[in-house]
Amino acid sequence: MKKKRSIKPSLKKSKPSANAAFKHFGLKTDPFTTLALQKHNLDYFLGREALIERLSSAMFSLSNVGVAGEPGVGKSSVLQLLKSRVPASFFSVSIGVPLDDASYFLSELLREMLVAIPKVPSLNLKEIGRRLEAEDLSKNAILSLIRSIVSRLKKPLLVFVDDLEKIKGDRIQHLTRSERTLQLLEELKPLLELPNIAFVIALQEEFYSKVSQVVKEGAEPTVLGLFKHMVLVEKFSQAELKKILALRLARAGFKKSVEEFLEPEALTLALSLAAGNCRRFIYLLSEGMYRGFQRKGTRVEFQDFFEAVNEHLKLDLVCKKILYFLAKSGRAVASNSDLQAFMGLDVISLARRLEILSKNRLAEVVDFADGIKVYSLPGSREAAVLTASPQLKITQSAIGEKIYNLPGDASGGESE
Repeated sequence: MKKKRSIKPSLKKSKPSANAAFKHFGLKTDPFTTLALQKHNLDYFLGREALIERLSSAMFSLSNVGVAGEPGVGKSSVLQLLKSRVPASFFSVSIGVPLDDASYFLSELLREMLVAIPKVPSLNLKEIGRRLEAEDLSKNAILSLIRSIVSRLKKPLLVFVDDLEKIKGDRIQHLTRSERTLQLLEELKPLLELPNIAFVIALQEEFYSKVSQVVKEGAEPTVLGLFKHMVLVEKFSQAELKKILALRLARAGFKKSVEEFLEPEALTLALSLAAGNCRRFIYLLSEGMYRGFQRKGTRVEFQDFFEAVNEHLKLDLVCKKILYFLAKSGRAVASNSDLQAFMGLDVISLARRLEILSKNRLAEVVDFADGIKVYSLPGSREAAVLTASPQLKITQSAIGEKIYNLPGDASGGESE
């Protein structure tokens, strides 16, 4: 009789828990969660107070509101904060619609209405819900039911719509994502025109300019004319992103300074690559923290962010050192003697690497001096407004050759 072979447990190491990363740095919770629709994340909300006041007034007057902006600037947080301000004198529902499908939109809206509204005179809501779940209702029938419910409500209804920005373009029909979103809104025009109901809808950034065109004299009217208020959610400034970082660390139980958690050059790189996008900034911080934990470092450093960014770019050590130099000194030119000494490379090699960083959007040309390109990290133009950028110092060598340097350059040592 053959003996059964015992199956030994796998000795393969599993990936460390993400919880271990923030605990390694003495934090009680993960400060870099990006789920904007979780209520506790509203504690991190700042920099949009005037916008919230303006939109609150608009929606309480039952005007349709469009909230436009690029992904990651905080539109979902704006919607969630607005919903948290809805008083008991209103009904409110939230739906996420990542598809350009009017039937899906109407079905989701009716489903949430049946949850939020306990009863409606002369309508059997349980029977409506049963037919909806059984997919026994056409698009027109659902629209008719929504109209009937809204017309019988004793309180107005506010509807918060997110995720429309996830609608994709159609290459076959040569339609952009905004054109497909506009088609969906045109189908929903009868819904947007109903009294006793108002919609607050997150839209792609380009809709802000589209509505501006609609209101111009002679512009062709579209469904966008039903949006009495369209606001553009601006990107965060670097100062605001720093406040968000400090607030998140404090709420996570970190009692030391930000510099003791995050190397200054690492913060400079993260702010530059985020380009005012809060979601991207938080993602970079999360990745950096995890890699710092894997490295068993005492704080998150420049190399942790570089490795996160470089996972797909596959840049070499020279590019890493140039990026560090940019984060440290702010500017770089290939003929800079300090940079050449720091890198141990000639002007041609440095110029080629700076161009590689520029093509990968890790650096940008911010100035020209006598035909020489001056590079900095992305987004440094904003920082230049706050602090005057250094000018090139042009000197002449013994043989008459011009040498370009940045006054006060501090090459520093590279982060280990």
